[in-house]
Amino acid sequence: MTGYDIIGDVHGCADKLKTLLKKLGYVHRDGAHRHADQRQAIFVGDLIDRGPLQLESVAIPRAMVEHGTAQMVVANHEFNAIAYATRNADDTDWCRRHSEKNVGQHQEFLDAVGFGSVTHRSILDWFMSLPLWLDLGGVRVVHACWHDDSIDVLRTHVGAHGGLTDDLVRAGTTKGTAAYDAIETVLKGPEVQMEGYTYADKDGNERTKGRVEWWNTEAETLRDIVRIDPSWTLTDPLGNPATDLPATPLADVVGLVSPYPDDAPPVLFGHYWFTESDARPSTPTTACVDFSAVKGGPLVAYRWDGEPTLESGNFVSV
Repeated sequence: MTGYDIIGDVHGCADKLKTLLKKLGYVHRDGAHRHADQRQAIFVGDLIDRGPLQLESVAIPRAMVEHGTAQMVVANHEFNAIAYATRNADDTDWCRRHSEKNVGQHQEFLDAVGFGSVTHRSILDWFMSLPLWLDLGGVRVVHACWHDDSIDVLRTHVGAHGGLTDDLVRAGTTKGTAAYDAIETVLKGPEVQMEGYTYADKDGNERTKGRVEWWNTEAETLRDIVRIDPSWTLTDPLGNPATDLPATPLADVVGLVSPYPDDAPPVLFGHYWFTESDARPSTPTTACVDFSAVKGGPLVAYRWDGEPTLESGNFVSV
């Protein structure tokens, strides 16, 4: 093994994935994409939903994982897909309700596989076999947030393979449990109330909580720490359009997690729909590889070769 190529959220963009793998030096041979130098790809999850090529976007990483040329962590869209097809503990409903909102977010995948089909079940079983995070010694990979306390909670629930079980899916979709809070943090990122402010996200859903930049060691206020895309509509507590959140000191913000320390191994993550023109580390030890590929942005990878601090020149995009 000579290094890892950490690849961002694919979301049905198999065409971009094939182009990126080729640019990274992977060639399809003997059933999977392989690298001549024995590098290994690491997928941060969110292979499914949104984009047009659902089945191929799963098939390519799955073949690589099964042939040992890649690894992958579970993300919120894989978790949601499993929960959508898992009955709750008392068999009164699905762990993820089949509401109009949830169906809409999942429609492309459902259309591609057919709910309850052999293909559907096979893909979900594969998702269940994947770990929730990877600690590879010198580098870590997680879908949304590396938070030691949440990961410690999940260690007591995961299967022997480090991944999901039916019990964890049920606990992770039951509000008020430690497992629910941990799943929300690790797979979806920590969120905080915005003092009555709301915004409409990329899907048009109104949000009362803001997604926190848990890597941001320089933030001093609520305004600094909550990540809101400029294209989203922000509204103040009176219902008026707003341009920014209040500058409430972080000491007064409830529910924050500690920033990722600079002396910890570097961690790569996805999920956050970055729109910056150039991919670069957020801090010396944290970097996002999700640049909104399914919304017209690039599909991005970070090439890790053992460096203890992350470098801008190691990003590759298509």
